[in-house]
Amino acid sequence: MFGAASRETPGTDWDMASTNNSVDRALQVLQLVAGLRRTVRFTELVDATGIPKSTLHSLLGSLEVSRFLEKTPAGYQIGMTAFEVGAAMPMPSSLREAVAPALDRLATATGEACHLGILVGTEVVYLDRRDSGEGLRFTTRIGQRLPAHATGLGKAMLALLDDDVLSNRYPERLTQVTQQTLTTRARLFEILREVRDHGYALESEESTPGVCCIGVAVDGPEGPLGLSVTVPVQRASVEDLPRFLPALAEAIEHVGEAARAIRWHGTELQP
Repeated sequence: MFGAASRETPGTDWDMASTNNSVDRALQVLQLVAGLRRTVRFTELVDATGIPKSTLHSLLGSLEVSRFLEKTPAGYQIGMTAFEVGAAMPMPSSLREAVAPALDRLATATGEACHLGILVGTEVVYLDRRDSGEGLRFTTRIGQRLPAHATGLGKAMLALLDDDVLSNRYPERLTQVTQQTLTTRARLFEILREVRDHGYALESEESTPGVCCIGVAVDGPEGPLGLSVTVPVQRASVEDLPRFLPALAEAIEHVGEAARAIRWHGTELQP
């Protein structure tokens, strides 16, 4: 347990007379949960912030809906939107730091654009990337989301989930990103069965015209994590991409080891 916090919460240095009280309180809660780096119970938040219970319930509801916080049976923890906002700062998370050498080696070995992502619901959230040695640039940016069924990276991660779980997440008709995107749940499930058999996923121009990619995935503490190699269709066809599997297999093994060793919401490696 921690003691009640005053309006002068550690880590803040605001002119309270010139700020919005509701926003101040929401930020106070976010900073408190982030600083503790663990799940925090509602009663602890009441004691630490001094915010009335009814007001705190309302604040937590807004933060949960916006995914700045995530509610679990054990309490509240930092959510994915907080990561996406934080990704705008030039300071990597501990997972990105730990995986960076493997991502560097993968990019060097393949000479192509490489991506690290996590599955959130039915979307890929891109955690890190390396550009092609050919000087090519793709539109994917760190923190960006794309429909998982439209990407090789996403399909590799979806294949780690049971069909029952996926049936609850997906309607019969799927969002179409390009002319090549899968548009039915039935076809997606067929593709995912192939992915499970082969151990990797392929896609060609399903999310971005002019590029194809191969993806692999591993279970992480917050859900599936994946790596992909992306190549312009002018230089390779989707059938050529399995040649990158040895490099991808080595890199995804490192990702799995790093994910198991890291406290996901912290910055320190566990022994």
